[in-house]
Amino acid sequence: MSQLESGMPRTDTIAKLIIENYQKWGDRKVAMRKKDFGIWCEFSWKDVYEVVKHLALALKTLGFERGDKLAILGDNDPEWYWLEWAAHALGGAAVGIFVDCVIDEVQYIAAHSDSKIIGVGDQEQVDKLLAIKDKLPDLKKIIYWDKKGMSKYDDPILISFEEVIELGKRCEETYPGIFEHEIERGRGEDIATICYTSGTTGLPKGVMISHRMLIGAVEASNARLKWTDTYDYVAFAPPAWILDQGNAITGSPLIGITLNFPEDPDTTQADIREVAPRSLLYGSRQWEGLASDAQVKMSDAPFIKRFIYNLFLPVGYRIADFYYQKRKVNLFWRGLYKLADLAVFRALRDKMGLIKSSCTLAGGTYVGPDTFRYFAAIGVRIRNGYGSTEAPWISLQGADDIKLGSTGTPTPGREVRIEEDEIIVRGGNLFNGYYKQPEATEEKMAGGWFHTGDAGYIDEEGDLFFIERVKDLMVLRGGAKFSPTYIESQLKFSPYIMDAMVIGDESKAFVTCVVNIDYDAVGKWAERNRIPYTTFADLSQRPQVCELVKREIDRVNKSVSEQARVKKFVNLYKEFDPDEGELTRTRKLRRSFMEERYKQLIVALYQDKEEAKIETDVRYRDGRVGKIDTPVRVMWVEKKGLE
Repeated sequence: MSQLESGMPRTDTIAKLIIENYQKWGDRKVAMRKKDFGIWCEFSWKDVYEVVKHLALALKTLGFERGDKLAILGDNDPEWYWLEWAAHALGGAAVGIFVDCVIDEVQYIAAHSDSKIIGVGDQEQVDKLLAIKDKLPDLKKIIYWDKKGMSKYDDPILISFEEVIELGKRCEETYPGIFEHEIERGRGEDIATICYTSGTTGLPKGVMISHRMLIGAVEASNARLKWTDTYDYVAFAPPAWILDQGNAITGSPLIGITLNFPEDPDTTQADIREVAPRSLLYGSRQWEGLASDAQVKMSDAPFIKRFIYNLFLPVGYRIADFYYQKRKVNLFWRGLYKLADLAVFRALRDKMGLIKSSCTLAGGTYVGPDTFRYFAAIGVRIRNGYGSTEAPWISLQGADDIKLGSTGTPTPGREVRIEEDEIIVRGGNLFNGYYKQPEATEEKMAGGWFHTGDAGYIDEEGDLFFIERVKDLMVLRGGAKFSPTYIESQLKFSPYIMDAMVIGDESKAFVTCVVNIDYDAVGKWAERNRIPYTTFADLSQRPQVCELVKREIDRVNKSVSEQARVKKFVNLYKEFDPDEGELTRTRKLRRSFMEERYKQLIVALYQDKEEAKIETDVRYRDGRVGKIDTPVRVMWVEKKGLE
């Protein structure tokens, strides 16, 4: 039984929860597993307690003090979590950095946060830090936990994870009891982590989050999720993301769920299938990608499998519609769906690692209704929620109140209002402010309410609906309003479209779109149809591929108003790339940046041209900048309504 269910007094810091779990379970319960060379290595709560203790004592010896910051840059590994919990034990804060951040981004976050010690995963991340260490005056040590390729590195600022553990053991022998004493000094209002925002409108802001906020947010969300200490959770979402800070870094010690770490980012899907967790959180792009991948694989399957899939998928959709409309399913359709489940859907869920999932969640940004309906059709009922780094889980759907398009009702303790179309929130554990930016904090918390910057509405049953970022809601020249995110999410449901940017404002008469094809899916389609191609750019501009994308846009156009339909589009010659600033690290469009970067392309979309020539910079992962000069086709989808 977890602390949430037991009625015990609420523990106010995450570090105190670590000690409680050690005392409660010791080596009798698995706290986490890490797959290594195909074998799941287990760590009990006793193991976690001892590692965190030795790390904390070593950090103290290295000069880490109460209120200091420890930045962490690496893949999902137990070492990340142990380092963060060790920082908590000493009254310090962890600062997460996304593993794919380029050097400039790492430097900005490490410097802005005044991080004194930085934990890194491997040689690649070490190289990033060594390249900028002279620009980080507060930096004392870099702790690395993957020793591969590190044998010839001799910079004194570096220290291995094993060396840190040994240092902690020696400290414990000399000063017994310090670890527990430091934890006891902790208070709920202490800052546990600083999560940097995605930076869609400028430089990322450091969101200060207390232990009280994290624990309270998990308690509030779990009132709907009903997780218990029997649950497995696959920890593959970036720990720098607020949702992983809540669900895994806080949820594990608070609820007692077992964390499972994939062997490698490339093996994540296979490892999820092996674990088959009861609960699974995917970001919106991951759910969209999973649906798209399933459709692509089915299109490549043998004829008989394709036939059975296409025969029974409409049955699944019929049951999904019954479910979302809260209508009772009659005996005929129940029997037909059981047959469909045995023939197709059960095996499909198994391939996705969803065979045991009873609580699946969507987080991040907007997920289109087509994605929800598809998964409901195959037997996976995704729960939607809404929140931000500053206020996680503002609303969340319960098991029995899932409404298509809704993000659920406000979680316990939250008060939500709509003010001039904007969602504003107060109560229920909000952030402690932006680090070193009091003016930005005051602006966001005007009148004691957190102003989300998101547009939405609340229906008569109290469900909150997210529409779009307020600044991204678009109005065409004729006055028609539309949400580009809604159209983009519908397009991304296509197996052939990886990403899209919808364009339109008061200076434009109609809506246009820049499309990213899914290179793998479209490549397979081209091979089946005997269409030769060489590169991504070449494939994207093939006339047959442009017609394929046009058909997908036609499908989406049927679900939106006449004024919001996409009239023209281009297939971009490359993928949108976070390393070039086009996407945030959580894969959200940086719309203003993109509109400026592809200004030539957007101008061409609103001219009477069949082709546009693009000249732009390309930034490589090593920091080099190159030039690209390529033509792209400008395609009409429809001219109806423009005569």
